[in-house]
Amino acid sequence: MAKIVVTGATGTIGNAVCKHLLERGDQPVALSRDPATATSRLPQGVRVQAWPEPQAQTAPLDALDGAQAVIHLLGEPISQRWTEPVKQRIRDSRVLSTRMLTEAIGQLPGDRRPTVLISQSATGYYGPRGGEELDEQANPGDDFLARVVRDWEQEARRAEEHCRVAVMRTGVVLSRSGGALAKMLPFFRAGIGGPVAGGRQYVPWVHIDDVAAAMVHCIEDDGATGPLNVTAPHPVDNAEFSRALGRVLHRPALLPVPTLALKLLYGEMSVIVTTGQRAVPRRLTELGFRFANPEIGAALAQVLSRS
Repeated sequence: MAKIVVTGATGTIGNAVCKHLLERGDQPVALSRDPATATSRLPQGVRVQAWPEPQAQTAPLDALDGAQAVIHLLGEPISQRWTEPVKQRIRDSRVLSTRMLTEAIGQLPGDRRPTVLISQSATGYYGPRGGEELDEQANPGDDFLARVVRDWEQEARRAEEHCRVAVMRTGVVLSRSGGALAKMLPFFRAGIGGPVAGGRQYVPWVHIDDVAAAMVHCIEDDGATGPLNVTAPHPVDNAEFSRALGRVLHRPALLPVPTLALKLLYGEMSVIVTTGQRAVPRRLTELGFRFANPEIGAALAQVLSRS
């Protein structure tokens, strides 16, 4: 039984990762600002330990001591209206918590350190790129999210002095319990969903089960280093995504959502909906990872069939 430390465990991805680890027979240890709430939300068998101030206090050494791996998923939600204070929280929650985590890893004796840090990142690293196919060698963008992700990854890779580091550039995660799909479902079920902002922008989608499996795969594979795109091998544009979701729900998906309406509703944050990235998982494919849900229609059907 391997000890695996997970930050951000109560989030959509964190919860799925903990379940995956338990099914493998591992011992997930969740670091949380609120251990009581985390214990109530996480599957039975996850051990919870306090990390009260992740942006100002190094991670607890006794939690990291002897762990095989750390999976770092902590961060303020992106999907909210971006005021200047919110943008600062989005950045600090990622950059500062990662700094505090890597400093703690470096404080442990060499034979007690985790062998690998799996640090979540995002395809927002690339910025808006139209239909350009983007593997992990593509240059970063220069918008707000791209700058946040670049700084976030830099902090994670400071740990390369002490252990192997993989930064997982996750796309749009398909899950009923949170994220973009959960926000879209009420509109599509009401028959008022459709392509957004013309529908030509790519959606770097990925099924939640494949996200969890990819992160665990990268614990075991010593070749998993540096950036890895965690996106399905067949990205689709927003129009195709909308049609697939409409078919699964047996609803029309014809009503276009104009860019102006999204800007009025979400402000600057609307850029994550009106633009996208055609990211492809080149490194994961080279490492032999096999996606259980590679096609958008079947992936949506599988997610929505769950109780």
